[in-house]
Amino acid sequence: MRSTAIALLVLGMCTMETLSLPVKSVFVTIPGDVIKNMTDVEMADKYLKRFGYMESPQRSDVSTSKALKTLQRQMGLEETGLLDKTTLDTMKRPRCGVPDIRSYQSFDGDLKWDHNDVTYRILNYSPDMAPSLTDDAFARAFKVWTIYFLSSLFPTQVVKTLYGNAEGALCHFPFTFLGKSYSSCTTDGRSDNLPWCSTTADFGTDKKFGFCPSELLYTFGGNSDDKPCVFPFVFLGETYDSCTTEGRSDGYRWCSTTDNFDNDMKFGFCPSRETAVVGGNSEGESCRFPFQFQGNSYDSCTSEGRNDGSLWCATTDNFDTDTKWGFCPDQGYSLFLVAAHEFGHALGLDHSKVRDALMFPMYRFIENFSLNEDDVEGIQYLYGNPPGPITTTTTRPTTTTTPTPVDPDNDVCQVTTFDAITEIGNVLHFFKDGYYWKKTNSDKAKGPFAISEGWPALPAKIDSAFEDPETKKMYFFAGTQFWVYTGKKVLGPRSIEKLGLPSSVQTVEGSVQRKGSKVLLFNGENYWRLDVKTLKMDRGYPRTTETVFVGVPSDVHDVFLYKDHLYFCNDRFYTGVNSRHQVNRVGYIKYDLLQCSDDSALRA
Repeated sequence: MRSTAIALLVLGMCTMETLSLPVKSVFVTIPGDVIKNMTDVEMADKYLKRFGYMESPQRSDVSTSKALKTLQRQMGLEETGLLDKTTLDTMKRPRCGVPDIRSYQSFDGDLKWDHNDVTYRILNYSPDMAPSLTDDAFARAFKVWTIYFLSSLFPTQVVKTLYGNAEGALCHFPFTFLGKSYSSCTTDGRSDNLPWCSTTADFGTDKKFGFCPSELLYTFGGNSDDKPCVFPFVFLGETYDSCTTEGRSDGYRWCSTTDNFDNDMKFGFCPSRETAVVGGNSEGESCRFPFQFQGNSYDSCTSEGRNDGSLWCATTDNFDTDTKWGFCPDQGYSLFLVAAHEFGHALGLDHSKVRDALMFPMYRFIENFSLNEDDVEGIQYLYGNPPGPITTTTTRPTTTTTPTPVDPDNDVCQVTTFDAITEIGNVLHFFKDGYYWKKTNSDKAKGPFAISEGWPALPAKIDSAFEDPETKKMYFFAGTQFWVYTGKKVLGPRSIEKLGLPSSVQTVEGSVQRKGSKVLLFNGENYWRLDVKTLKMDRGYPRTTETVFVGVPSDVHDVFLYKDHLYFCNDRFYTGVNSRHQVNRVGYIKYDLLQCSDDSALRA
């Protein structure tokens, strides 16, 4: 096979359509635009034929009822064989144009590349976004698959920087600047309004930055050789202070590169930013966070004030005053996810029946995307396992079996110090070297159990863990990584820098649940407060542990919450702190928490 998978060809294979005519781009066709004059039966008949359920060479005798059952099975619906509302609604959703049931008459065996040095190139760029954003979207999409069977690695971030002192490095989101966490480019700290970002987790420490795509730096297309916009500028006698779509029927944002377009006729198209809004009345400007709406402050997109659930943001600091707004980007579909799906087809994968899989036929936006286990198994079936370790989000079969002790003779009271201690489901868990014990109020500690049996994705050594009391999700920390378990489903490993911790933090030595979905994370002499709902650090942190929790040791190796007390562990000992941050108990972990006897362990 040829070694170049051309992006344009790939996207042409799988257009975003809902029984529409071939579309010219990968962006969404609003369901019903083309099929609004069809009856439900006509639409269903066209759909079943279009996507291989009827009248393919091998399915010429398939009845409509049987075809509907096959479709319903593919989409995870109840197999009624009837054209019910749920099935109709599914048919109207934007989806991949590749048939779900395909017949190959030209090739034997699995369709796959016969070598692993697969490459691609982009033939045309959309004027809707800067070429650098398109490049990064495709690079990330290709990397989704390459880490599972190829040696090539591509950038993982969306935004490439320009100028600055980071030599074109990628933005690092989130990053910290003057104690505040940023998840997008910002103009804070600059008087010239140029959007910028840090290329490391902490700008204050590393001082590495670059400028984000902006019309104040450059334009593209037009007739001005990529010169930046000049504001204000005059067009048809009117003065403009920002990019505009006036004078164009295609909706593209443009600007004059001199102060008077009427005289000089010089212009260029404005680059889209990673936070550029869609629709609204702000002509593609970026979200501004935080912003005020009806007296409240918002640090992210919101659906407040709308009855359709769509996320929006203000493009100025105060919507109540300026009423400038737009819909948030990527609400529904993104170039990255569509391209990743199409690359999956180009590499030989068919559609999946697993709703959460990337290769499921229907398009949807997935925040914090990672491949489903079904996608991973499919690509590794075709190309084998990668040469080294990989990371992913996995979904494992649910089991109701009770963990079995690995070695009941391995007495917990013989353990000198523990890697981590935490309360899960009102039961204390003690972790050590790949095993854990469970201890209730009165019962003897049970175990040891293998960590790999309860939480298969975790490493043997755990630094800290906590359970979210609201969602019952489990958060585990080991070194510079963390995992989130929801039942048997796991997200991770992810870098703790994604939470807003600086790169200098190499371990999370303690984690303590607080009210309002907040968690304190301890490291060395400092602690941070994490918002579990947003997975971002609160402002005003880090703080010094000894100034808030006076009297606790400075060299603790674990901090956890148990019965409304914070336990700061140092070697074999603990220091207990009550709800008023006062030290009110000091003792031995073995004797006070595990209730070990003098017969099982000697007091040192």
